[in-house]
Amino acid sequence: GDLLPECLEPIRRQIGEHDSLVVVDDASSDDTAATAERLGARVLRRRVAGGPYTARNDGWRACAQPYVLFTDARCVVRPGWLSRFRRAAAEGGDLIFSDVLVRGGDRLAERVAEQRQHLLTRHYAASPYFLPYFPTANLALRRAALEQVDGFRIMPSGGDADLCWRVQLAGFDQVCAIDEPLMEWRPRTTVPALLEQWAKYGRSGARLRVAYADRGAPVKPGLSPLHAVARHARRIGRRLRHDGGSPSITFVDGLVDLTEELAYGHTVRRLRRERSGER
Repeated sequence: GDLLPECLEPIRRQIGEHDSLVVVDDASSDDTAATAERLGARVLRRRVAGGPYTARNDGWRACAQPYVLFTDARCVVRPGWLSRFRRAAAEGGDLIFSDVLVRGGDRLAERVAEQRQHLLTRHYAASPYFLPYFPTANLALRRAALEQVDGFRIMPSGGDADLCWRVQLAGFDQVCAIDEPLMEWRPRTTVPALLEQWAKYGRSGARLRVAYADRGAPVKPGLSPLHAVARHARRIGRRLRHDGGSPSITFVDGLVDLTEELAYGHTVRRLRRERSGER
């Protein structure tokens, strides 16, 4: 609830008379619903938490507009955000996304996240995994595409990439990556939360690659834990000697990379064992 005023106020200033503003309260225990209603949103309250993809499915199905634009409570849109997305939709985009700038802050985790800037379009428009995809924090889709694939599949993480891939494979393949910073994103504020975020990315990346391997997604072999630690220790050491930046940021940034790689490797090996057992 404490994130919603900065999130919803600039959106409310940009929406038009034919738009809907819907907030899904996923069984929160604070004042999320009351705050969202006060800020002009239609609120859908879930009695039992279903996770982000269940909540997003509830949200888009409660609307009737030809395009659905997703965001989340950590996001703060900039002026011109909605009008730029409207222009891309008018030009025929099926999936639309813009640059999102990760904010910094005083805490170490925030400074590391700001340096990483992982929500820029260049990381996603030419995805090394398979097809382009974009995080749902700032993603517009044609409603017909959502209906065609029945929205998000419910999974621990990676549902945004899975949705984007299924939509494109269903024929809605007009992708528009707007390389303009139209949104800011508020990162996690503690190092453990940052590490868990990137471990989740590693796990979801492995699951997605394996799931789409028969459609052409490359499944790189995961390093053993020992090799992964040795590789990233050398990389951190080189950066500490030569980059000249903050040692604490360099170390935690390298630790984030290691965490993602360890999570990826562990998940790939487990999935391959499970598939071998099935055969």
